[in-house]
Parts: sequence; C-alpha cells; structure tokens
Amino acid sequence: MRLSKLSRTSLFFILLLVAIMFLVPIFYSVFTSFKHQTEILKEGTFFVHNPTLSNYFYVFQRGSKYLTYYWNSIVITGVGLLITLLLAAMAGYSFAKLPFKGSNVFLGFILFVVTFPLAALLIPIYIMEFKAGILNTKIGLILPNVMNVLPFSVFIMRGVFIGIPKELEESAEIDGCTIFRTWKDIMLPIAQNGLIIVLVFSFYSIWGEYTMAKTLATQDFSMPISVALTLLKGEDWNFGVLGAVISMAIVPPVAIFLVFQNKLVSGLVAGAVKG
Repeated sequence: MRLSKLSRTSLFFILLLVAIMFLVPIFYSVFTSFKHQTEILKEGTFFVHNPTLSNYFYVFQRGSKYLTYYWNSIVITGVGLLITLLLAAMAGYSFAKLPFKGSNVFLGFILFVVTFPLAALLIPIYIMEFKAGILNTKIGLILPNVMNVLPFSVFIMRGVFIGIPKELEESAEIDGCTIFRTWKDIMLPIAQNGLIIVLVFSFYSIWGEYTMAKTLATQDFSMPISVALTLLKGEDWNFGVLGAVISMAIVPPVAIFLVFQNKLVSGLVAGAVKG
C-alpha cells in the first residue's frame, strides 16, 4: 500500500527527530573532546570555541592505561568476529543445504537460546569460567560473546543459503567438487551480503557489550573499552578526556557502518525474507 504525500512527510519528520535524538549526544561528546575543561564547565556551549587536542594527547600519554582498553576491545571483537563468521557460515550452509534427521528441531533449539535474557545466563557463565580459570582473560570474553551472537547469525546465513539455486550445487557436484569446496568456492562468494550482515551485527554486539564484560572482567588489564568508560573517575575525571575516549570508542562502529552500508539492506532481505 502506497503512502500518501502527507504520510510520507510525517514519517520523514518522525525519523528525522529520532535520528537527531541519537546524534546529538554523539556530536556533543565529539565537540567536548576538543574543549578545555574551563570552557566545558563555565560556558557550557554545544559547539567548540577554542579547539584543543590536549585531551587526545592526554589519552595517548597515558597509553599504558587507556590504549590497553582499546586493544582488549579490538582483540575480543576481531577474534569473536572470525569465529562467528566461520561457524555461522558452516552451520547456515548445513541447515540449508545438508539437512539431517532432526535438523529443524536442532535449529529451533538454537533459536530458542535467543529468547533467554542475558542476565539469567551470567551466573552459570561466571561459575564455568571461574572453574576453567579463564576469568579476566580475553578468551573468557570472546566465547560468551560468540555464544550471544551466533544463533541469530546462523539463522541469517541459513536464509541466505536457502535462496541460492540448487542447480549451482548440482553443477559443482558434476564437476567433481567436494562439499567443502562447493561451500568455500561457490556458496560463500554468493552469500557475501549475508556475511556482511553477520559481520556488522556481530561487531556492534561485541564491541559495545557491557553486561558480560562488567561481570567477567574485573581487572584493569582485561577490561574492554565499554567497561572502562564507566570507570574514568577520580584523578582522570575530566569531561574533555572523557569526550576524547568516547569519540575514539565510536570511530570503529561508524567506520564499519560507512564501509558496509550499501550491503546492509540487500543482506537483510536475503537472510530474513528467504529464511
């Protein structure tokens, strides 16, 4: 059903208002990162009058503290993405093209995991990691994050692979391709849009994850930036420095979106509609 011109205009302004509500705090943090502390506290303006890079210099001068948080987030997110992409692509292909007895029940169980609130899983995860001796380690944060994003990722990839014509598999089989080679050389390139959706979704989920990280990483050396942002107090409680740290933290998500934005809609349609 086509929307009238008035409805489209109203929808545009509603979406614009929502976008402004999200963007204003982000821009304010970025502008604050270029302000002196006196300008922040006394003038309280939105825009920058006397820009300075001193807040960023402070962050890098204290690199042993702040940059450790960023490095932790980069490693946790990067390794988590690689594991998620590999497992989601393999499991999605298996459910779509290599069905086995009980596969639908097993898929339903995987999706059922998504309905569990994360808070209900924290205590069991904490106990298991404590007994395994991986609290306050990168692997101790990578594995729960992968567990958190994998069910939805498998569902997306299954939908993408279902939409690929069966004739391509039959042609590959005639040419003597093994199942693994068919998946790697033929199916994965075609499923690129779905992989991008999984990548973007997983990146945002892992990079900004706070609840598990706060519970499983209690030492400074193991904290990702999402947790460290809440701990910038005491001698470091400077709004300009806080703005600089926040601005640096949002650069990777923004970069990921700008790089892959053209693939997002087509990938979502391929995974969700055909799944």
